Amino acid sequence: MALAEALDNQGQDKAALDWMVRAAHGGWMPAVSRLGLWQLVGHITPQAPALGVGRIIQAAQAGDPFGLHLAAIVDSGAIGTPRNIGRAIFWLARAAQLGDGRAACQLGLLCGDKKLAHAALSAAAATGFEPALAALGDRAPVDAPADWDAVAAAADLSAFAAPVQRIVESESPRILSIPDLLPTWICDYAMALAEPALGRGLVLVDDGTEQVQGERSNRVMHFGLVDSDVILELVNLRVAQAAGMPPENAEGLGVLHYAPGERYRPHMDYIPDTPANAQQLAVMGQRVRTLLVYLNDGYEGGATLFPRLEAAFRPAPGGALVFDSVTEDGAMDPRTLHEGSPTTAGEKWIISKWFRTKALRPTAS
Repeated sequence: MALAEALDNQGQDKAALDWMVRAAHGGWMPAVSRLGLWQLVGHITPQAPALGVGRIIQAAQAGDPFGLHLAAIVDSGAIGTPRNIGRAIFWLARAAQLGDGRAACQLGLLCGDKKLAHAALSAAAATGFEPALAALGDRAPVDAPADWDAVAAAADLSAFAAPVQRIVESESPRILSIPDLLPTWICDYAMALAEPALGRGLVLVDDGTEQVQGERSNRVMHFGLVDSDVILELVNLRVAQAAGMPPENAEGLGVLHYAPGERYRPHMDYIPDTPANAQQLAVMGQRVRTLLVYLNDGYEGGATLFPRLEAAFRPAPGGALVFDSVTEDGAMDPRTLHEGSPTTAGEKWIISKWFRTKALRPTAS
């Protein structure tokens, strides 16, 4: 497996795949889960979601930590398999038993029993998992749960099923605001999870690549499939439903951070229809809708501005803004020029979700 990964890093696809297959067929479960991931996403091998998910589940059943992590993601995110939240939470319980701090933290945050939740968060905090330390706050840690299945059985998913109130802010272009889309604890979790991995935000330039540009100074963390988890997949589902878009058509969840003075100057979210972008548009489709969730308060400035509409929005924490980047007939809409204006004091955090016209993740079909 180590040889396969080294060859993969060197771009020697065939040799890497051969060695990973050999390791997996030899019964090495970390290789089984890695090969499953490669097949799921089509990395150096033809994409075969059903085979990939099967290998991931096989590794999870054998207790492989990476397999358990992936199994929880594919089941909660309906990635190459029907959505199965109950089984995803079961995988979290198995991972927590093995000392996985992130799994224990998710169970603690989802648990509707305060005593069990405290114990689960304590176990997660003992591993040094930062979001668990933040969630535990100044509460004294207690002993880890004796029965992780009991913690899993007490999971409360009501936060992801609350009614969605859509307020029309503009008919054309279509702009909606949604108060209270996510509760505070989810906002806090997303910020704590993203903070260690933040990097400078990139801008799509004329040659079709993404680069650091002066017009964008904020930092961002984009959660890909492997970076995700059950809570983030439930967030993905929640925001997709709020946006009225298929979850599989969403780009990876992005968490954006603005320090004082940082901004994203006026820009469009749609992809310019140029020769440099032709391949991307053919494979992924156009960006047609954006959803932003505002995660915190305690800052000044930082509104989302639409200069051509003379409109500005700054929802309360947990509130969202949804707007279309194209007209009803699919044409790019320059009226949606918008800006993440700079904060004059304090830090601003938001979740950003872009939705495309084509599926970006394999579905059960």
